Amino acid sequence: MKRKLEGKIAVITGGSSGIGLAISKRLLAEGVKIFNISLSGNEEGIFEKSYECDICDDEKVKAIVNEIVSKHKIDFLFCNAGMGVGGLLENASISAIDKIMNVNLVAHMKLTNLFIPHINQGGKIIFTGSLASIIPLPYQACYSASKAGIESFSRALATELRAKKIKVTTFMPCDVNTNFTSARIVQIGNDAREKKGIENMEKSEHNGASPDFIAKKVLKVVKKKNPPLRVAMGTVVFPLTGKSISFLIRILPLRFVNFLVRKIYL
Repeated sequence: MKRKLEGKIAVITGGSSGIGLAISKRLLAEGVKIFNISLSGNEEGIFEKSYECDICDDEKVKAIVNEIVSKHKIDFLFCNAGMGVGGLLENASISAIDKIMNVNLVAHMKLTNLFIPHINQGGKIIFTGSLASIIPLPYQACYSASKAGIESFSRALATELRAKKIKVTTFMPCDVNTNFTSARIVQIGNDAREKKGIENMEKSEHNGASPDFIAKKVLKVVKKKNPPLRVAMGTVVFPLTGKSISFLIRILPLRFVNFLVRKIYL
């Protein structure tokens, strides 16, 4: 029996580890040919080709895109690469602020801009967002802002691309147990609450969903003819599902939502 996605072409950023690698393995099992753009690492046997590249390097990214589209039309674009910055905003360096906004938001806006003319009708663009985009987190203010930007960009793009019949979705995981935690840039001072907040955040992530749990959910979205604009997934501290939290914040006053966040992180 022919697999539904057999022979499709996908491009993913950050496919060498974490959620990106889990998604790539799921896609490979479906017969998808995958091109990976990652800062480092190359999982042999998974990717058609893996490019080692900082996605903020405009010229190198453009050259990679040109190489891929010279031979292929794209069915799926997964904008997944990301980074974190932890700590009070006042303790963050300007370079770290620039970096997180570029990696998590601006670079993927540029990448999408380059790929759109080369995506097949009926193709899909999938963004890795975060529940932090709708429940902004203390000590992750810049991260929350970058993911809120992705979610807003995704929804606007979905309207623009309707005529091309290209679907756009942002999936918004809660805490996920990956090396994202250890790779986060943590810049803290002497504030005890700040230190406790970071510790609580890291503990929640270590106890979070597995990357494959998220990837399995993402694959279901990819297979849908008309996927939703955004999908919340995973579990959080309470325990409530990401979907439940996403629903609750629509009906709860914002002050109360912020109160709950304070109880967890402060």
